[in-house]
Amino acid sequence: MIMQTRARMPGAGFTLIEMIVVVMVLSVLAVVVMPRMSGPNDFDTQAFHDRALAAVRYAQKVAIAQNTTVFVITAGNVLSLCFDAGCAVAVNDPAATQVLTVAAPSGTTLTSSAGSFSFDGLGRPSGGAVVFTVGGTPTRTFTVEQETGYVHP
Repeated sequence: MIMQTRARMPGAGFTLIEMIVVVMVLSVLAVVVMPRMSGPNDFDTQAFHDRALAAVRYAQKVAIAQNTTVFVITAGNVLSLCFDAGCAVAVNDPAATQVLTVAAPSGTTLTSSAGSFSFDGLGRPSGGAVVFTVGGTPTRTFTVEQETGYVHP
């Protein structure tokens, strides 16, 4: 017995299965893709948060490795790492031959609960715990713990 398929007549609509598949694909796009297109500021804020977090972690590691004091200086929306409070001797970026500074993109702010602070040779922050706030869309924070100097989001 040979099965025959019916040829689609001109002007005939879609089948129910085809409509369900199209609706499912559109719903997946609406849930996954559309929120990611909300704006570049979200990505810029997250990237700045991650760079600032990494820079503060690096400051602690340099302080421990060299058994010296490393200053984390926040001036405006720029975070700098230095070996002295006046930032005359800056910590170099390990990936480049330049001073390690992290500048906030437009529309993003950086504040610190302690202002500028330093890590001692054991990696502990001066003056206790420090909370950094990266303002943007949405606001993100990370903390430097008082006793251990552990830096975490």
